Amino acid sequence: MKKITILFILISVTYFSQCPNPTITSWAMTGTTADFGGTNDPSIISYEIQYNEGSTFTPGTPAPAGVQTFTFTSFPSSITGLSVATDYYFTIRSICASDTGSWYDSGNNGPDLWTTTADCPDAIPYFNDFETISCWPFGPPWHTNNGNPGNYWYYTADNTGNTFAGSDSWTQNQGALSPDCWVVFGPIDMTGITDANLAWEVRGVDPAWCQENYTIYFGNDYNISSLENSTYFFNETIASGGDACGSNWAERSFAISGYSHNEGYIALRHHGVSDMFQIHFDNLEMTSTVSTSEIESIDMDIYPNPTNNVLNIKSDSKYIGNNYYVFDNSGKIVLTGLITSNLTILNTENLSEGIYLLSSEDNIKRKFIILR
Repeated sequence: MKKITILFILISVTYFSQCPNPTITSWAMTGTTADFGGTNDPSIISYEIQYNEGSTFTPGTPAPAGVQTFTFTSFPSSITGLSVATDYYFTIRSICASDTGSWYDSGNNGPDLWTTTADCPDAIPYFNDFETISCWPFGPPWHTNNGNPGNYWYYTADNTGNTFAGSDSWTQNQGALSPDCWVVFGPIDMTGITDANLAWEVRGVDPAWCQENYTIYFGNDYNISSLENSTYFFNETIASGGDACGSNWAERSFAISGYSHNEGYIALRHHGVSDMFQIHFDNLEMTSTVSTSEIESIDMDIYPNPTNNVLNIKSDSKYIGNNYYVFDNSGKIVLTGLITSNLTILNTENLSEGIYLLSSEDNIKRKFIILR
């Protein structure tokens, strides 16, 4: 009887996905979005992005704890709801009918790092609450000092976490100072706007030494020599015992009329004072204004204002069929639609708290505020 030897050969097979990698042609970050473009491939039925805030990760199925997943079917597309001035890590893969592609990133060495921009105000309505440090201007000519060496406007916060701009006329280490400190914000898009109102909050912190002197300028150039000669300015020496003397904030404003430039700049100047303590500024706000006669002829109103989730547009019949647009504080269109009746209802529940501008095709503008 013959002995038969049967040899079993184990063959190792490595599987390679046939689903092609996505072809990405552009990737850009704004203050709250990641916007990406690419070449659509008919063999790919969808794309999956995994992303994480603040730290890298190893992608997987399912996504690791805390990692977000975004799926879309074609380019271009956007991820919304991101935080301003924040690091995010992204990786992407293709999904085909028969299989799923490998995770794809630049260099294939792990998720790519992208950072959202600072969503700094640059249009009317303008609002600066000093909450975003990356929007604070550093270095001349935006941030200068013509007084004591080393004495500048600064970006700071109180014990509640509220941030604001401050400047000193006395410190424990240096004693009495004679400040001439400037900080300039802008440019602000003023296209089509001739009349506006500039408002802010101010305080001289120490009630016993609150008589700080300051000037706010508005002009069409960021250079302080030009701003100092602007016809649009407001000057005040805080009165002892007045509403701006001490820890409470006081509101101030002045009107700008007949402005004829497409850009504008706001400058804060702390000067003409010595041996007091500190001056603080917060909530710089600039809005366009309309005369009473113009308002009466517009026949359009919005309410409630401030609002939370719903805004009503009450308008004359002649505006039915016009488009409306809602702009955020950076000038970006965040909502649009059609005025369909004398009462049009806008759903604002997906908009963040802040100041917005409603504009119609007829260039009618209404500011409103969302508070929750």
